[in-house]
Amino acid sequence: MVLYIFKSTFLLFIFWLIYKGSLENKKSLVFIRYYLLIAVFTALLIPMFQFTFFVTENSVVKTKEFVYESISELPVEITQHSAADLSVISLIYLLVCSVFLMKFVFNLLKINQLSKKGVLVNTIYGKVITNQKVTSPFSFFNCIYVNANEWNQNKINTSILVHEQAHITQKHTVDILLIELIKVLFWFQPFVYQYKKLIQENHEYLADEATLKQTNNLKQYQELILNYYSKNESIVALSSAIHFKNLKKRFIMMKSKTKAKIWIPVFYSFIILLTYIGFVGMEAQATELKKMEDTLTNVIENAVQKPTLKETLETPNGSKQSVDQEIIILKYIKGKESSGYFHNPKDKLVYYYVISPEQQVSIYNRYGVLQENKNFTFRLEEIKAEEQTENRNNELNSATNAANQDGEQLHSFVDKKAQPKEGLRSFFDNFMTSFNTETIHSNDSLISTRLKFIVEKDGSFSNIVAVGGGNEEASNEAIRVLKTMPKWQPAEHEGKVVRSTFTMPIKIRLNQQPEEAEE
Repeated sequence: MVLYIFKSTFLLFIFWLIYKGSLENKKSLVFIRYYLLIAVFTALLIPMFQFTFFVTENSVVKTKEFVYESISELPVEITQHSAADLSVISLIYLLVCSVFLMKFVFNLLKINQLSKKGVLVNTIYGKVITNQKVTSPFSFFNCIYVNANEWNQNKINTSILVHEQAHITQKHTVDILLIELIKVLFWFQPFVYQYKKLIQENHEYLADEATLKQTNNLKQYQELILNYYSKNESIVALSSAIHFKNLKKRFIMMKSKTKAKIWIPVFYSFIILLTYIGFVGMEAQATELKKMEDTLTNVIENAVQKPTLKETLETPNGSKQSVDQEIIILKYIKGKESSGYFHNPKDKLVYYYVISPEQQVSIYNRYGVLQENKNFTFRLEEIKAEEQTENRNNELNSATNAANQDGEQLHSFVDKKAQPKEGLRSFFDNFMTSFNTETIHSNDSLISTRLKFIVEKDGSFSNIVAVGGGNEEASNEAIRVLKTMPKWQPAEHEGKVVRSTFTMPIKIRLNQQPEEAEE
């Protein structure tokens, strides 16, 4: 929420600066009207969307993405949230929104009452409603509202009617209602009030311009406006009134002939938007990489084992001695780029490695920083692709060996793995949203289960089973949710779509306080 306010305020402020620098006190009134409206909507809506761009490729990003894609078992972590636990900030926001909405509805009803209890008169200026409670002329949608006594005594100057007719013809009420509705939702955004003022000022400039084109008497028109200002009557909310504020600026605009250079605000606004989207896109990509790193590290640190290798070393006196030494084994597939991770026995930390087809080894820490190979004791071990997959999915294979149907082969190793069409991250988010933790009854704070299933050639799921024990209620709920998920993109092997196996670990966090859940 705070980040959204910051981003929207930044955009509103920049668009306001562009207006002040290139459009204020200029006669391009129609363009200014739409510029202000588009600026408000753009600044408030754009920060709601997420733009993701890939940052310039480097070894850190490449390694993280390569290792991430090579791991088939990424855990879905589900945290129990109570629907009744609304934050205090949310309650305050909704309460204030309700107040602004009630005020908006009240003002609409107030004008509606003036219309119902008034007298409708059809004139050459449009529909005129006379009502004793109207203290100063104003317009709303397609009607002009005037005081009944002044109308009956012919005290309403025709310039006033022409002015209000201009508001109606140019549909200024629509702009006012839009900005008022924006206030209901974005009451916390201070620039919204500034833009409302600018929009209504521009409406008066447009109506003044239209009136002077018909009356062609500047001095008389200015005296007429001064007369209404001197009465100091209140302005009816949601309406367009002739005695709107900033009299001095209105008189200046009546005499101004300077046109704005339209290309200047358009150019700079476009540049600002592109820059904003670019920065936000890179920020989103960096955030996504951080999420990926945290997920990956969690998988590795919970699963990796410390390899111990017994070797025979030659002592100084020439004899041979059998010793226990922890040597890191880096496995690779010959002729292909391979990746993996290991637990370093010296500093007890997890590292990632990438082995090129030429068997060049690059080792990175959890932050993607390249390490010096001399700091690690390791040796390379060649394995076959099938063996690598078997090491990762041996439990899944045993659970699904009997699932081959119609004589079609079930693949554990494929050239291109099955994956959600919307991406793993979006799939996991949807899975977590659909998971109902209320079906689980347990005193434990962390429950784990694992789903194993087949992704068919059409992307559907079959043979869904929960393995490895765990809470039965959690397993049943996980199976239910998976059955509701959209079809995946099926696996491919040797250029053909094939059936393949998949395993999905799931962790459910229960019985946590709201502060803990957010962590």
